Amino acid sequence: MSNSDSHVDSDSEEFDCDSRRIPLEHLPMFQRLASVNGKINRMKKRQLLDTMRNKMLNTDGELDVLKKRLKNHYRMQALIKAKICESEATYFPYFVVIDIEATCTENNPADYKFEIIEFPAVLVDAKKRKIIDHFQAFVKPSINPKLSEFCIKLTGITQDQIDNADSFEVCLTRFTKWLEEHELGIKHKFSIVTDGPFDMARFLYGQCLMSEIPYPKFATKWINIRKVFKAFYFTKQVKYSVPCNLNAMLTFLDMEFEGNPHSGLDDSFNISRICIRLLEDGAFIDQNERIISLKTPTPYGKDDPLPVRPVHNIFCDGMHSYNHRWFVTQLKSLDLNDGI
Repeated sequence: MSNSDSHVDSDSEEFDCDSRRIPLEHLPMFQRLASVNGKINRMKKRQLLDTMRNKMLNTDGELDVLKKRLKNHYRMQALIKAKICESEATYFPYFVVIDIEATCTENNPADYKFEIIEFPAVLVDAKKRKIIDHFQAFVKPSINPKLSEFCIKLTGITQDQIDNADSFEVCLTRFTKWLEEHELGIKHKFSIVTDGPFDMARFLYGQCLMSEIPYPKFATKWINIRKVFKAFYFTKQVKYSVPCNLNAMLTFLDMEFEGNPHSGLDDSFNISRICIRLLEDGAFIDQNERIISLKTPTPYGKDDPLPVRPVHNIFCDGMHSYNHRWFVTQLKSLDLNDGI
């Protein structure tokens, strides 16, 4: 994969700031939102609930979740007014949830090359908050064409399904056409959603290297749903110590896994259910990870470095350090008080 064909950044940056730069006229908005957030933090529960009821917001959940829900409401209203978002649904009107399955053994060697054997996707309409379509393709591996008994038992994928499958290049072309059929990336904005960084940064990136094809542009940035989940439902003090995987997230939400675990399509459906629940609870879901190009691109084994960096998104994270007097004079033009 040559640098000229790649859609990935170099690994010279330790931290990425989202490329959607804030025009100067929007900076007072974020300054005002910071003030609104402070007022919400100081609200008593009764005042918080009254404000949320007046705005017809869901009042279920712990106090911290309620505060985040109200903050996200004001943030979304501000983004809509600034024409950054088109509707109250989300910045991305569609999510494509992907959970890849790859070749494996019971004890993978350090240099084991993971090859994609199932490429599934579930399409979520963020505004309607429902699943509207899905895609599934089995993929024929070339380095390890015979699946291990462990892999067959874990994923439920049979040797016959793999033997009769297309190559990764063909499957990726089919998936791209599926995106085009839904006008995703053409008429509609969308983002990939994953459960962790490995689907994009280990399996897809490594497979593109092995297949000697460019890394797809649609997957240069994605949403790691675990990060969104922990940031929304847990405080900063505990979120880094809370175990977070698919089953743990479902259990926390009083939901049960539907289907067969480690079936890529079933996993994708269940991640989609979590994504929809986050939307219903008022979470603002935006991209938080990106792919980079390693100087020595060998992301095959379990001990190799992941070619991934965090994305800092000012639309999602807000503004932290603007103190110019000019901003204060602009605050009068913003109508963000509305009950606060």
